[in-house]
Amino acid sequence: MKKLYLFILSLILTSCLQYSNKQSTTDSFYTEKGEWDSARIPLLKPYEAILTSKEFGWCVNLFGNGDTGLPNTVKVAVKDDAIFLYNINTILDGKDEKQSWHIIIPSKRLEKGFSKYQDYKKYLNKLNIREEPKLFNIELVASYFDDHQVMSWDDFNKEHKVVN
Repeated sequence: MKKLYLFILSLILTSCLQYSNKQSTTDSFYTEKGEWDSARIPLLKPYEAILTSKEFGWCVNLFGNGDTGLPNTVKVAVKDDAIFLYNINTILDGKDEKQSWHIIIPSKRLEKGFSKYQDYKKYLNKLNIREEPKLFNIELVASYFDDHQVMSWDDFNKEHKVVN
């Protein structure tokens, strides 16, 4: 009986250590859920979507194009090293727009927005992105992140049958 007890105890300790090691290698940017008064979805570091009010919906932070962020983000995709967004009733280059599409590539410091879908498609081609990324309702993404310990876009895309 004592051997069985020690065996079970060693299994528990081993699994705790493995869990602890796995957690420590994950960047906290992809695990933090948000503050008590807001929800958060990590996109690609340092970009994130924050839900602070019903009025502005999900807002995505920006760094380089003059706008401070994109309110009312309703669809999102992260594929490879790029973020793709669709917004309604939003701001683009300091102007109110009924809808807009955005491409963000953090490694290239690229933040590009379009008020016309055709211009968005042309820019995708310019970037050699031949197949338009499937955009997902941001509430679906938020629900996925809420149900998981970490926001892994590779896992999200596999679960939702997005192919590279």
